[in-house]
Amino acid sequence: MSRSKLPRLATSNTEAASLYRPITLVYMAAIMLLMVPVLTLVDTSVARYFETSPLSRDLDSALELSLVFSHGTGVFLVLMSIMLLAPRLRWQVPRLATLALGGGALATITKMFVLRPRPSNLNLEFVGSESAWLWAFDWNLSEIAAFDASTRAFPSGNVVTATALTIGLWILLPRGRVLFATIWVGVLLQRLNTGTHFLSDACGGVAIGLLWAYVCYHPKLMGTLFDRMAPEPRRRRRHEPVAASAEPNAEMPPALSSETLPTKETSTDSDPGEGHVVPMTSGQEESHINERAA
Repeated sequence: MSRSKLPRLATSNTEAASLYRPITLVYMAAIMLLMVPVLTLVDTSVARYFETSPLSRDLDSALELSLVFSHGTGVFLVLMSIMLLAPRLRWQVPRLATLALGGGALATITKMFVLRPRPSNLNLEFVGSESAWLWAFDWNLSEIAAFDASTRAFPSGNVVTATALTIGLWILLPRGRVLFATIWVGVLLQRLNTGTHFLSDACGGVAIGLLWAYVCYHPKLMGTLFDRMAPEPRRRRRHEPVAASAEPNAEMPPALSSETLPTKETSTDSDPGEGHVVPMTSGQEESHINERAA
């Protein structure tokens, strides 16, 4: 690879890394939270549409399969698949498990404080848009003894789990992003189609899932704990240049090395017959002629 391409690769890697800054998840969560009161205006209309216009059986069955991202058994199968099919990514399994299970637990805790009925528990024929605004909050947990998560609508626990898990898989396995996003959308549609949640409940679940993913990936929060589980990087073999070109004197015999070769500037007592000019007196010149004659 030429040197001119190296800066381009470095720039592209920097841009790709910036897409997964944890603060981006906070911005997205804030946008989703701001959409909750807006979507409340159309909650009853959307719920009434899914009640009066059911989907086909095939599509309904496909949506049921998408719940693999939103319940414990499905999450367990996903994690086991990663451990068996991608051994190099096993150290990421604890983070994915925390994303999915922790997100579901956070949704359950939120439901303890928010008193909102599910669409299936309301008669949507006589419920107007003003009824969807009947939000009640139990800050003192006075009704905790009668708490039942299956009767509380906000937020959608399945959507929280699916959102957090999808973010983890999106970053971990880029080749499967289209599949993960499709399953995530299927979870949202399934919760609306069955009348289990309002549209604003699903939107709130997305926001909580994004916030929980931020906690699991931020280096100053739980991200540091999971990053320490990463294996040590393998030592790459250094491709050193040829020794003959890098160190020309290393392979040269001692008798022919540059330190022992006589030169015209430094050598004064070498054999004149080797092509070196040595100043001689007249007596030395006569003796040299006699030696060559003999």
